[in-house]
Amino acid sequence: MPDPDQDHPVPEEDAATQRYLDLIRSLHSEWDELEGAGDSSVQLSAGALSTIKESVRADARHGAHVHMPPTPVGPFTVSELTLRTLVRRAIDAVPDARSLRTVFEYEELPSSTRTRGTPTRAVCRVSARLGTPDLPALADEVRAAVRRACEVELGLPDLVVDLHIEDLHDAEDRPAPRGAS
Repeated sequence: MPDPDQDHPVPEEDAATQRYLDLIRSLHSEWDELEGAGDSSVQLSAGALSTIKESVRADARHGAHVHMPPTPVGPFTVSELTLRTLVRRAIDAVPDARSLRTVFEYEELPSSTRTRGTPTRAVCRVSARLGTPDLPALADEVRAAVRRACEVELGLPDLVVDLHIEDLHDAEDRPAPRGAS
């Protein structure tokens, strides 16, 4: 079957596009040949590779970006790590309480994989000091500390805080410093 393009003259734009695509193909071909021959000019340096790996690790550690209520200066986001750290510090500042784990629920965002909507609920798991006389009062104090920290630091006045006291610890037990085995 004859090629229909050969029967008709090629418009100027189509010819320019074809030259561009041919150039791209030749660049890819030359790159593949150099890479196959082990030419260092097309290989990532050890430093560049290390930087890329560290960036990926940091992104995984910090988690997704979380939208916060806009400020007078404009909108902003924080990382999930920042959010969890703020809540952990607020809980740990309450006498007789220790943060174990916090999970957040977020507003729905239209199709975003690495971004979360504004937090709507924090589910905090806490350890209480063994012998704490009033666990409901401790829970209220922890809940208030988390709400206050989130409102003051992030502008989240309506965050719902669910609290689960799921462990007891001795007064002299101190958690191991972060990074210690």
